[in-house]
Amino acid sequence: MERALAFPSSQGTPEAFPSTHGVEDCGSMSILLNPYRDPELWLAAFQRELPDVTVELWPDVTDPTQIEFVVATRQDVDDLARYPKLRAILSMGAGVEQYLDPKMPDVPVVRLADPAMSDEMAAYVVHWVVHFQKRLDAYLADQADQIWREHGYTTMDEYPVGLLGFGTIGRRIARALSDLGFPINAWTRTGTDEDWVTSYAGLGELNGFLTASSAVVNVLPDSPTTRGLLNSGRFDHFRPGGRLINLGRGATTVEADLLDALDDGRVGAAVLDVADPEPMAADNQLWSHPNVRITPHISGFTLVRSATQLIAANIRRILAGDEPFPLLDRSRGY
Repeated sequence: MERALAFPSSQGTPEAFPSTHGVEDCGSMSILLNPYRDPELWLAAFQRELPDVTVELWPDVTDPTQIEFVVATRQDVDDLARYPKLRAILSMGAGVEQYLDPKMPDVPVVRLADPAMSDEMAAYVVHWVVHFQKRLDAYLADQADQIWREHGYTTMDEYPVGLLGFGTIGRRIARALSDLGFPINAWTRTGTDEDWVTSYAGLGELNGFLTASSAVVNVLPDSPTTRGLLNSGRFDHFRPGGRLINLGRGATTVEADLLDALDDGRVGAAVLDVADPEPMAADNQLWSHPNVRITPHISGFTLVRSATQLIAANIRRILAGDEPFPLLDRSRGY
């Protein structure tokens, strides 16, 4: 079934994004497309969504002076300087830390908030939370030894899950878990008034949040305020044997401290879908740790059809003089 996509009404003014083209009259304007894979598939999708706009695949740019929009997972700052008419950068992924370089052009960066990607990430987290809550790791070990026995486990209503970050993705994950009966803790900079979660706000309440959560799901972005946030001092406040599921950014976790916490039991297990750097180095000790599960940044893929619809809708909004959504707030780093 085709997913219905919608944007909230613009919170800006038409003057904030002045229109130089009508939506149907785009003149010689071009969009530069630089997907991280399947370029021809993405090109065909954008040509269907924006048939009156010239879409070019990087690095084959016919005329850099006609590029007004860059659509990319990441784009080199020196390359972006080639486009004098650049009006906006539209990210093809959830992460936007690559666009925080102060040398980046002074144009809006539009983040990708795709409900389809959030659904995928929610499914990934539900899998691992249930894995730990039902002690499926113990059953896998028993199978290897051909042992048939039951293990006690904590019921869902007594297994609180904490979300580090409560934006679009965090809320979707939390709702999926809450619907199954898991109590939800949510930690943000300023708190939330959602009545179905227990809210924790700011660094002063972070330790309490960690202690209150049997599993901690990290969906925080990489920013100056989140880098190294999960360190030895924070792991001291995990519930004994608590689990960490990280699908935010690898830079938020101090890997050496995590290894120590895994070795001494402060953290019972870790699921890492992200690393710093990526790919993870071959000699990284996390690869072989018995209580670590690693996946190569696959918890949520950018899906061509839904992402193209969202990005194209934002381009149309800008062309109409409206504000796209959601915009990168450089002061916050996301």
